Amino acid sequence: MPSNAAPSESMSDHPSPSPQFGIHASASPSASRRDGCRGLKIWVLLLVILIPLGGCSRLRLPAVDPTGQKIFSPLPTTTGLALPDFGHAGHKHKLFHKFGDPLNLNPFSIPEPAFVEPAAPPECLTPLPATSVPPQTSVGGASTEPCVPSAPCPGDCKDGPPAVLLGNECHMKDLCHLPERGKRGCILLSPQKIVAPVGGEVVLLSGICGTDGYLQMGEPLEWMLTPDSVGTFIEVGNDDPGLLHKLARVKKASKQDPSYAFGVTSTKRAKITRGNMNPGDDVQLEKGQTWLTISSPSEGTSRVTVLAPESECWDQRKATATIYWVDARWQYPGTQIVPAGTPVELNTRVTRAEGTLPARGWKVRYEIMQPDLATFAGTGGSSYVEATVDDGGNATVQLVPTPGTAGTATINMQIIRPGGETDNIPTLTLSQGQTFVRWSSPQLALRAGAPAVATYGSPVQVVANVSNPGDQPANNVRVTMQIPSRVQASSPDSFATNTPGAIVWEIGTIPPQTQLDLFANVTTESPMRLTFEARGEGELFATDTVAIDVYRPSLVLSVSPEQERYEVGDAVTYNIDVRNTGDRPLENVQLVATGDSGMLHESNERTVRKPKTDGPLQPGAVWPVAVTFIATDPGRRCIDVEATADAGQRATSESCVTVINRPVPTPAVTATLNGRAQTSVGATPLFRGVVGNTGQVPLQNVKVVMVYDAQLKPLGATEDFLGNVEPGRYLVQWTIPRLDPGNSQVLEAQFEAIGTSPRSTVVMTVESDEGARASQRLEFEILPGAAVQPPPSQPDALPPAMPPPRIPSGPAPIPTPEQPATPPPAAPEPEPQALDLNLTGPTAPVSANQPIRYRLAVTNPSQTPDSVVSIRFNLPSGVQIQRITQQRSPELGSFEVNAGQVYLADIRSMRPGETITYEIVLVSNQPQTFDLQVEAVSRGKPLGARAVIRTVVSP
Repeated sequence: MPSNAAPSESMSDHPSPSPQFGIHASASPSASRRDGCRGLKIWVLLLVILIPLGGCSRLRLPAVDPTGQKIFSPLPTTTGLALPDFGHAGHKHKLFHKFGDPLNLNPFSIPEPAFVEPAAPPECLTPLPATSVPPQTSVGGASTEPCVPSAPCPGDCKDGPPAVLLGNECHMKDLCHLPERGKRGCILLSPQKIVAPVGGEVVLLSGICGTDGYLQMGEPLEWMLTPDSVGTFIEVGNDDPGLLHKLARVKKASKQDPSYAFGVTSTKRAKITRGNMNPGDDVQLEKGQTWLTISSPSEGTSRVTVLAPESECWDQRKATATIYWVDARWQYPGTQIVPAGTPVELNTRVTRAEGTLPARGWKVRYEIMQPDLATFAGTGGSSYVEATVDDGGNATVQLVPTPGTAGTATINMQIIRPGGETDNIPTLTLSQGQTFVRWSSPQLALRAGAPAVATYGSPVQVVANVSNPGDQPANNVRVTMQIPSRVQASSPDSFATNTPGAIVWEIGTIPPQTQLDLFANVTTESPMRLTFEARGEGELFATDTVAIDVYRPSLVLSVSPEQERYEVGDAVTYNIDVRNTGDRPLENVQLVATGDSGMLHESNERTVRKPKTDGPLQPGAVWPVAVTFIATDPGRRCIDVEATADAGQRATSESCVTVINRPVPTPAVTATLNGRAQTSVGATPLFRGVVGNTGQVPLQNVKVVMVYDAQLKPLGATEDFLGNVEPGRYLVQWTIPRLDPGNSQVLEAQFEAIGTSPRSTVVMTVESDEGARASQRLEFEILPGAAVQPPPSQPDALPPAMPPPRIPSGPAPIPTPEQPATPPPAAPEPEPQALDLNLTGPTAPVSANQPIRYRLAVTNPSQTPDSVVSIRFNLPSGVQIQRITQQRSPELGSFEVNAGQVYLADIRSMRPGETITYEIVLVSNQPQTFDLQVEAVSRGKPLGARAVIRTVVSP
């Protein structure tokens, strides 16, 4: 590459796995001889490493001309190549300091800088129009436009022009870059084809691959210039190996004559620099590579052959690089601004021999990127043309603008050097440039807009935007809108004239780069097209058309409350369905619900707005919405619902419910007594009583008394609530300090049957301070116990003496012996062991993507309170939950989904006979038939309950 070229990237930093210094894998006799010296080389390496070395090594290269007039400064001005080394700068080892170094055993030292701190480059002066510039090009995507009037000077002005690459090596990052690996014995050379300016200096890199395909160090290479080539070798790569490498028999590179040089692949990394401030044009030299520079003062072709004499592969040991030297300078035309309709002449000047001779016969290719604005004269309307450089060094073409147009056109240009018959240089594109031509004139642009859909018989607004995008005023501008039949239209603009057949806006003058909006209100009952026309002075004209479609209302609204009767303070939920009965989608569907003075939305507002956020409402589709209001006053309470959509679609509806005052809460209590229907003498029956608060107020000091007959002997009772047994009074009593609504307490007493009775009785009474009372009577039969034979060694034991029975003071008197015997009572019905589930749903098929409503009722069928009621149901595939609501306790409507099952919030407690109702709304996104299965369990009903319903979803 030329030394004044700026590579976009340095060499790869990946080290090549080359053999170690002085060791080569080769089957040649020379390689075998080197293997015999391998041990000696290693000992020499160890010996020399122990000696502190000093010295320096430098490589001189041409320096850049700081004035910018030429590429390089004349000799003896040069720059240097610094190589890494060992030692301390300016200080040799004490041994050499004392006795000198007659054998040159200390050839290394700290590397010195390749050049001193450079002075700041001179300012890049803007060249005069008559001054030609050196060849420029764009390599690797970087812009290298020349310095022209009115344009800032890029940094490449002081770095010099890059070279033009051909073939596969068309990017600067590939220049002077060898692949990491090649074929065994193959020689590598880069670049192999390049175009360089006359007087420049090209750097060639080469290396030889070993048996493993990687570059080898210390290998000899020969550089040869063919006799028919121009140019001479300037310098060959020499890394100055020093004593260590000399002992390893690494030959030193040298230039034998201007057309022949001997090189050796490098044993260390180095960097070749031009000596300027641009680090991007440095050449990184890796291990196993060598380099050569060549220059030519005249045009022509240089062919450089590099040969690896010790390579075993004869067909791969040589490679040739071709360098085309070109002498040319050019100057592109600048930007021009002319009135509209004026032809424009474009002239590119191309010279040779440092700008003194015309580049006669060269071509300049022009191409206009906006062919609608202009074409080239004499081409029959073509958008490109090639002009030949004449004897004066000019390549001139003429642009002819298209009548009635104005604007800015971009013209791309290329400098093409034709292939020579004597110099064997192929046709080359040396440079690319760009210029602009602007035709100045007034212009008119018109753009109309209106809603795509209008409601039948409703007015819509139409807007027309007229503008002057030109750079001259547009005079006498008039805009006209024709009114079709059976259409009513008018404009509110003060400068508009409204007539039955048209609306005319007299605007007058529109300044450059100015726009104006015109408005009109249009009412129609059928689809229509409105045409706007704008005309101005001269031939200024613009037009635009807008189409408006019309169809009848297709928005239908239905509103229904979940129940007809509520109490003050209840949440009233309304189910709303918004349906599209038309044949076109409805855009921007919104719903507004407003309650009356006694209805307040749950967000503490009387009005709630809900937009449809999942897209337009398709024809025949239904948008289900649920809104909840709180009834604050009794009476007939209503909400007004309004649904709207684009194109004036609107539907309204009203829904009302009856709201009554909430009843005054009264205390209430229940008493439930459970026990066996039969027992026997000697048995120990257990009687369990349950006290529940079924009212809406807490109960204070709830007194519970359990009265029993004399045939029972108390053994113990529940110790909570100060429960005690009074045998002499035939009763057990407790006091519950507080019992909250919905809660219950279990009280137990255990007895021993000591006598038979066909109808024994236990009575439990409950009473609170608030006056709530309840009682329950339990009758059972005591049978004679089984006779027990006493031990033979002991006499029969007499029955224990029993006190005479007394009449208890409780509410259950003990029957006297004179009373006739009554038949035993019937056995009480067993308590239900499962909850009641009632699941109802649609009986007819429902459509896909439509709401599917279910009603679930959970009932506690027993006479005792229940708690921790858990409910779950399956969620079929393709089915989603829209909502789950519970009217009296909204918190019960919460749920969670886990592994295809939906779990509702647990019911903490249920009173005897209480029913809790849910509304479940699902949506299926596909036609199918599925079973919805609901299961419920509770603490008191461990057997659980199940309900199943089948639903058919049609397309």
